[in-house]
Amino acid sequence: MGTVASVTEPSVTHSTVAQRERAALADLFDAVGPDQPTLDEGWVTADLLHHLLIREGRPDALVADVVKPLHFWAERVIDGYRKLPWAEQVDVWRQGPPRFSPVSITKIDSLMNTAEHFIHHEDVRRGVPGWTVRKLDGETEQAILDQVKSRLSSLQLKSLGVGVQAQLPDKRIFQIRLGDPAITLVGAPSELLLWISGRRTACDVQVQGSPAALEMVELASRR
Repeated sequence: MGTVASVTEPSVTHSTVAQRERAALADLFDAVGPDQPTLDEGWVTADLLHHLLIREGRPDALVADVVKPLHFWAERVIDGYRKLPWAEQVDVWRQGPPRFSPVSITKIDSLMNTAEHFIHHEDVRRGVPGWTVRKLDGETEQAILDQVKSRLSSLQLKSLGVGVQAQLPDKRIFQIRLGDPAITLVGAPSELLLWISGRRTACDVQVQGSPAALEMVELASRR
């Protein structure tokens, strides 16, 4: 089994958070290999990398993966990736989306991939025991905070059935989702994002609220 490598910084300079997280995750893929467990249930690093490759570079396989009669095509595309040496698979993703993809536009890449790349980077880092919380620069935390405050976060938390507000380390408080009863999530933006995305046992977040609200969250988390 691989270990959480100390490689958490990209090997070259990149201008956006999404680009830096891509480079750092690619370095980590190289370091740990294709068989390390991740936080994505049932997935090792190879499964996660193939997901990322298909997501931005093979829309045909992305559709086929969710349409059962066409699932064979997604598997065929993945088999094609598997035939490449691991380092080559990683490098395809490291180089970024193909030119025909809208994601090759920096602004769209940031919108689509700031949270995606950060979360999956942590899926690898925290997929084995002994992980630690990374100390992030202010630009990265602000970019992630924007994601936490987005409409998508509210939608992701709908199934909890409670209102949700967040409290940052500097004591700032903001509303994510209206509702009664309500809970308060206490943590850094990066940790809040992981909690919201379902990584609730692998993040540094305190959940506060009434017994009724906490019970509702616990019940919803078991579903």
